[in-house]
Amino acid sequence: MADPDSRDGSTYISAAILDFVDALYHPQSDVMLASLAAITARGLPRIQVGAGDGALLALLVRLIGARKVVEVGTLTGYSSLCLLQGLPEDGRIWTFEENPVAATAARTIFKQEGVDHRVAVVEGQAGEMLSTIEGLGPFDAVFIDADKEGYPAYAEWAIRNVRRGGLVLADNAYLFGYLAGREPSARASAVDIAAMQRFHRLLAANCSHATVIPTPDGLAVGVVP
Repeated sequence: MADPDSRDGSTYISAAILDFVDALYHPQSDVMLASLAAITARGLPRIQVGAGDGALLALLVRLIGARKVVEVGTLTGYSSLCLLQGLPEDGRIWTFEENPVAATAARTIFKQEGVDHRVAVVEGQAGEMLSTIEGLGPFDAVFIDADKEGYPAYAEWAIRNVRRGGLVLADNAYLFGYLAGREPSARASAVDIAAMQRFHRLLAANCSHATVIPTPDGLAVGVVP
């Protein structure tokens, strides 16, 4: 029975509970730790998905039998590595990163791990570069974790290029708490808020099943009809 004071049960979460769950369900491989370390070493923002979110991504793509996944927002490759865990050996990821420092770091990590033949890092603005891989589709899933203003365009591309029964996934679905009911700030501008609200309306209107899983900042999931 849910706590009447919490719509999603989040009041039950504590640091101790998260530590217990992470240690049990989300062990980090050496290469995943190296990807996290590369963020700090290169002075990049620590905006990667959490360990639990990464495990959830792997689970979702495995459940649909995904083999071809597109990722918008690579950073140093942590979420790509998580997604790879849910793919078979012949599975492949095309991941887009605008920051050349991050893209180089990700390529280095993928090569060191020996998975560079399975992960193609496409450097450049995703809105301009996604069209270059359309001939390789349809894809099984698209994971969006990039500039919030671009989410509606990325979602529209995903809905057009993901197979029937495939997934559109997006991190930061709650927009750091600014999705609704709060005034814009330096963390989330009015443009960001409007874009994210439009993204949610697109997902709800164009997917046969869609929801937001209450991870710390929300993981939006939609099934392409």
